[in-house]
Amino acid sequence: MSISYLWVLYRAVDIDGDPDLFFLVVCGALVTGLLLGRFVGPVVAYLCVGLLAAGGTMLYASTIPNGYSIILSIDAFQTDIVALLTGLSIIQIINAGVWATAVAPVPVFLTAYFTARHRYGQATFVGCLALGFLILTGDVNTTIGLIGVLGATAAVGFGDLARHNTDLSGASALLVVLAVIVVLTSSLSLVPGGESTPILGGSDGDRAQTVEGSLTRADSQLSIQGSISLDPEVRFSIESDREAYWRVGAYDRYTGTGWVRTADDRSYNGSLSKPPGTTDTVRQRVRAESSISTMPAAWKPISVENRSPRVTGFDGLQPSEQLDAGDSYTVTSAVLRTEPAVLRNASTGYPDGLRQRYTQLPDSTPDRVDAYTDRVTANADNSYDTARVIERHLQKNWNYSLDVQRPDKHVANNFLFEMERGYCTYFATTMVTMLRTQGIPTRLAVGYAPGESVDGNRWVVRGLDSHAWVEVYFPDHGWVQFDPTPATPREQAEQTAANTTDSENDNAGSTTPSPTDQTDRNETSSNASHTPTPENQSQSNTDGANATNSPNQALPPDQDSTERDNSEDDPWIVLPTWEQILFGMIVVLGVVAAIRRSGVTTRAYRAVWLRRQPRSDPERDIERAFDRLVYLLEREHRPRQPGETRLQYVHEVGEQADRRMAEIYERAVYAGDPSQALADEAVEIVNRQVKRCSVI
Repeated sequence: MSISYLWVLYRAVDIDGDPDLFFLVVCGALVTGLLLGRFVGPVVAYLCVGLLAAGGTMLYASTIPNGYSIILSIDAFQTDIVALLTGLSIIQIINAGVWATAVAPVPVFLTAYFTARHRYGQATFVGCLALGFLILTGDVNTTIGLIGVLGATAAVGFGDLARHNTDLSGASALLVVLAVIVVLTSSLSLVPGGESTPILGGSDGDRAQTVEGSLTRADSQLSIQGSISLDPEVRFSIESDREAYWRVGAYDRYTGTGWVRTADDRSYNGSLSKPPGTTDTVRQRVRAESSISTMPAAWKPISVENRSPRVTGFDGLQPSEQLDAGDSYTVTSAVLRTEPAVLRNASTGYPDGLRQRYTQLPDSTPDRVDAYTDRVTANADNSYDTARVIERHLQKNWNYSLDVQRPDKHVANNFLFEMERGYCTYFATTMVTMLRTQGIPTRLAVGYAPGESVDGNRWVVRGLDSHAWVEVYFPDHGWVQFDPTPATPREQAEQTAANTTDSENDNAGSTTPSPTDQTDRNETSSNASHTPTPENQSQSNTDGANATNSPNQALPPDQDSTERDNSEDDPWIVLPTWEQILFGMIVVLGVVAAIRRSGVTTRAYRAVWLRRQPRSDPERDIERAFDRLVYLLEREHRPRQPGETRLQYVHEVGEQADRRMAEIYERAVYAGDPSQALADEAVEIVNRQVKRCSVI
C-alpha cells in the first residue's frame, strides 16, 4: 500500500527534487515508526506526527516566495488544499520535489507505527488516506491505484490471518479476491476521470489522436503520444503584417514523458509586458473558421481587442469561452528582432530563479544525454551557437514521421539513442533537454505553424498546422524561437492530409481554399522554422548555415550513427511490462486458488479415476475395483456409518452384483487367492455399475 503513494511522491522528487534526501527522510520515518510502535503509546506517536507535519510545512514554506505568509493566511491555505483536492497535480506545484519530501514522512511514520503494534486496519487506513489524496490530485494512474488497492486488501487479509493464528490455507480466499480486483480493473477506470485503458492490454501510448489535440488542447499538462494523425480542418484565418508562428502556450517542467506548466492562469488586465529586447509591432486580426478554445497569436502578445481572455502561464492567451465560427479578435504583438550577431554576445547572467526553473531535468535522466550533447556542441562557445547546432543536428540526423512507438520513459533519451524518427513533439522535447544539460534556460512552446498564405497578408491555418517548437532565453532580449523539426517532411505530411480533404470537399462543392504550390510552402516553412519574421529570414538562414559548418563538426555523421541504436528497422518485439507480469501472476494464482476451493480439481480427478482403472497385478486390480465400488455406493446411497466396515456396508446397501464384488475382494485379500480371472470379473462388475449409475 505504502509503495503506491510513495511511488507517486518519488516521481515528483525525481522530476524536481533531491531523491537522496527523499530516501533518507522516508527511511528515517519508517525506522522511527517501527521503533516507537514497540515502546511508546499513541499520545507520544501523535506528538511526533505533529512535529513531522510542522517541520515539513516550514521546510516547504522556506523554498517558495512568500511561503510563510501563505501558510499564515487561512484563505490562501484553503485555496491551495481545494485546488489539490479538485485535480491540481502535485507536479504543478512550485518546488514539487520539496513538497513531496515534506509530506512523505507523516503517512510513512503512522503506517510503520500501527504495523509495529499489529493494528493492520489502522495502518491500511493511513495508506488509503494518502493514496486517496493523490487520486484526487490526478497523479495516480490505474496501475499505481490498483497496486494500492491490492496492497490494502492483502495487508488487511494477511494481518487478520496472523492475528487469529490462522494457517495460510485460509489465504486462498484472499488470493481469489485479489484476482477479481485485477480482472475488474483491467477494463474499468479506477480513478474518476483518469485513464481507462486495460492494464493487461496494450500500451496506451499508441491511442489514435491528432497532433493538434495532443498540443493545443493539452491545457496545463502535455503528455507525449505515440503514433498520431493530422486534422486537416480549417481552424482560423489571420490577417497579419507578417508571417509568424501562432503561439498558444508554453511549458516549463519536463517530466520525462511529458510537460507541465507550473505557472497559474490570470485575468487579462488590458495589457501584457513587452520583451526586454528590440521589437517590431505586429498587428493580427484572427477569425475563427470553426469552434476553437484557443487564441493563437505571434509571440509576444501585448494587447487584445474585442475579447477579454484568460492569460495562461507564460503569457499564452485563452478565450474565456469557446470561440465559434465567425468570431474574431485582434492581437498586437511585440515581435523580437533576432539578430544572430547580437544574440551571440548576449549575457549569461540570468535572473534569480530563471535558470533553475528552465534548466530542470528529471534526476533519472541518463548521463549519456549530457555526454552526447557535449560532443555535439563541443565547438559552440555561446548559447546562440549551441542552440543552432543542436537545432541543425536534429534536423539533419532524424526523420519526420507520425508513426512512432512512444517510449515508456525519458523521451529525449530514447529519441536520441533508440529512435530514428518522430514528429514535432519529439524533436522539440529533445532539443529542450539537450540545451538544459548545457545550463541554457529553455522551454517548450506549442501552437500553429504559419499555415497557408492565400494572399499578401492573410493566412489560413488548419489543425494539421499544429506544431511544437523551442524557446530559448537570452538576457536583455527575451525568449527566442528555434525549430528542430525538419521542415520539408513535415510540410509534405501536411500537404498530403490537406490534399485529401480538399479533394473530398471539391467533390461536395466545398469552397475551402486550396493549398499553395508545394515548393513555395516548403521554402516559406523552412525559413519560418528558424526565424519566422521576413526581414530576418535571409540573415538567419545564412547564419544557420555557418553555425552548421563550424560547431556541428564536433560530431560527424558517421560517429553519430554509431551512437544510436538503429533497431527501428526491425519488427517491433512487444514484451510484457512488469505491471502485466505482476497482475498476470496474481490472476493465475487467484484462478488456481478458486479452483482448489471449489473442489473442481478433486471432482475432475475422481471422475477420471472412477471411469478408468489402469491394470497391474490381479490383487491390486481387485483392491482398486473394490475402492471404486464403495465410492460409487456412497455417492448413490448413503455414507458409511461410524464403525461400519466396507464389507458390511456393501452387503447392506449393494445389489447382487455388488455383493459378488465383495466376495471376490474377501477371497483375494483375506484368503490370499487372487487370480487373473477374478480380477477381470471384478473390474467388469464395477465398470457396469459405473455405466448404469446416474450419480457420479
